[in-house]
Amino acid sequence: MENTIIKNPTKRAIFIEILMFLAYAFFAVNWIAGSSLTPQILDTYGVSGPHAVSLITNVVTLAKIIGNLLAASIFAKLFPKKSISLGALLIPLGSLLAALAPSFPIFLLGRFVMGFGGALFVVYFSPVVMNYFDHSHRPVVNAINNVAYNVGGIIALLMVKPVLRMIGHGRGTLVAFSLISMLVFILWIFVGEDFEIKQTKTATKEFSLKDAFKEKIALLMPTMYFGHLTLYMVMLNIFPNTNFLTIPAERVSTYFTIGAMAGTLISIVVANKIKKRVPVLKLGGILVTLIGLGLINAKNPTLVTILALGLGTMMYVPLTNFVLVVQELPSMYPEKLTQIMSVFWSLVYTFETIAYQIIVLIQHNFGDKTALTATVILSATFIVGSFFMPEPSEVKNNQ
Repeated sequence: MENTIIKNPTKRAIFIEILMFLAYAFFAVNWIAGSSLTPQILDTYGVSGPHAVSLITNVVTLAKIIGNLLAASIFAKLFPKKSISLGALLIPLGSLLAALAPSFPIFLLGRFVMGFGGALFVVYFSPVVMNYFDHSHRPVVNAINNVAYNVGGIIALLMVKPVLRMIGHGRGTLVAFSLISMLVFILWIFVGEDFEIKQTKTATKEFSLKDAFKEKIALLMPTMYFGHLTLYMVMLNIFPNTNFLTIPAERVSTYFTIGAMAGTLISIVVANKIKKRVPVLKLGGILVTLIGLGLINAKNPTLVTILALGLGTMMYVPLTNFVLVVQELPSMYPEKLTQIMSVFWSLVYTFETIAYQIIVLIQHNFGDKTALTATVILSATFIVGSFFMPEPSEVKNNQ
């Protein structure tokens, strides 16, 4: 179908976007709160050690990959309202199950269910943005969605300890946060709606997952982005425990996160001012790699601070344009877009998981600096991929 362009988003469209944002932000809150309180909770099961941590990590990875891969098929079968309802419901249900689990296997199941719900949301952002917002509004909305998890992380950092002190135990804290997510789900039931997802109203043939794998963009995007994502994950998870820079690594990661928030705001301006998408991707990728290498080798504390802020900023500046490329391609429609994003996210998490484990091995065998250097070099997949990305305004509509 020719997707209806809504030049001025309705109040319903804005409310739908707010609920989508809150659902994923509080997924992050539930997820991070659960992760920070996991040792406390595991003590009640008498479980500890690297084996338990490995199981939790593997369950999370499996939930992401399977959830992303099935998201589009669920979307096609249940249509938007019920599909998003499912994701919004699985997040608090999984959190409650993990919080109240009587055994370690049930705890793992709860984390899987919550991760699966979050994985659905990652895919569903794009078709919702495409349906409800026109080209002039999409940069802003995409940027807001890109930062939803970070906002949830900040909320978790600010609220987990105070809520824990108020309630007195980890399980109750997780229940409190899951109830907020449940409220978002209830609001969605009243506000959410279905919309046309096929190319035409009379179309009977579905754009399937198999069709998505045949689309070059669906394979190009994950091979381009996974190095970028690996660097982001390493900066938040491995980097804070290193000790080779002139200022504490935890502080560097904090500056990096602040930079990411600033980069999100800048990305909106860039996407609105510069209509060509690919040049922004090329320049962003090059700067991320150069700044990352500079940060690892910097000796001056002030320079380290500036580079940490710069790295976080430049990692986020091109992301709005990155998402807009696929949304703006000719003949794109919600069903096709959902399937492509489903393939994209499932492959990205698969590649990133493998890359992350390799970085851990490099760190174990060759040290922190070598591991970080390898990660920054890997982030250059974003540069390489940008030279193969189509420029939407130059792609002819052959359909």
